[in-house]
Amino acid sequence: MRAAVPPLLVLALLAAVLASAPAARAQEVFGSIDGPAALAPGQTAQYNVTILGGPAGNVNYTINYYLQGLDLAGGSPTKSSPARASGNRTEFSVNVTAPQKDQTVTLVVKISAQLGSVTENGTAEASIQVITPIALSATFHNASPTAALNVTVRFYVDDRLVGTRKIDRIGANADVVVTHSWIPLGLEPGTHRVRVEADLDGNGVIDPSRGEVATSDLFYRQTAPLSAGWTVLVAIAIAVPAFLVTVALRRRGQQR
Repeated sequence: MRAAVPPLLVLALLAAVLASAPAARAQEVFGSIDGPAALAPGQTAQYNVTILGGPAGNVNYTINYYLQGLDLAGGSPTKSSPARASGNRTEFSVNVTAPQKDQTVTLVVKISAQLGSVTENGTAEASIQVITPIALSATFHNASPTAALNVTVRFYVDDRLVGTRKIDRIGANADVVVTHSWIPLGLEPGTHRVRVEADLDGNGVIDPSRGEVATSDLFYRQTAPLSAGWTVLVAIAIAVPAFLVTVALRRRGQQR
C-alpha cells in the first residue's frame, strides 16, 4: 500500500515550486505626445502626454521631461534641469519654452510606471521645429463716409489659409493696420504668394460690389533667411465702403 504524503509536506513542495517560477513581467510602457509641430523662438506651448501599457491596476506614473537640441539658450526645461510630474493617471499636460535660436529640438519624456514592487520604464519623443515667424501685415483705409464694422480679414500663403483676424471698427476715412504672426513651417525656398481678404459679412465670399476686397503680393524665400516682401497699393473704387489696401510682409524683428 502506497504511503500518503503528509499535507504539510505537500504545501512545502508547492511553495518551493512557486518560489522557483519566474515572476510574470508587466506589459511594456510607452507614450505618445500631442502638441504644436512648430514654435516661435521663446514661445511657450502645452503638450499632452498619453501613457499606454505598463502594469495593470492602481499604477503610479512619473514623468520627467526636457528639451534636447544644439543650442537651448532660453529654452526650458533642459536635461540638466528636467521638469517632473506624477500621479495615478495616464494623461499629463506639460509646458515647454522654445529656445531663442531657429533649430529642430526634441521633447523627451521619460516614463516610469510603478505598481508595488514592479516598475516599468519607457520613453516618448516628439520633434519640434523652432522657426522665426513672419509678420503678415495689411493696412485698410475706409474711404467711405460711414464706419465699417466687424470686418473679417483672412491671410493666405500659396492659397492656404494661415490666419484670420477681426477688425471691430474702421472709422470713416480712417486707417487700420492688421498683423498676423505666421510660423512658416515647411515653406520651401523660392517664390510664394501672400493674399489678404477683407470680408464685410464674414460669409467667405469676396463681393467687390459691396466694397469687399482681396489683394495679393509675391515674396521670395531665400535658402537662409526670408527676404523682405514687396509693398503693393491696391485701390477699390466701387461700393461703400471702399478700401485701399497695402499688404506688406516682413521677418519678425526686421523693418519693412
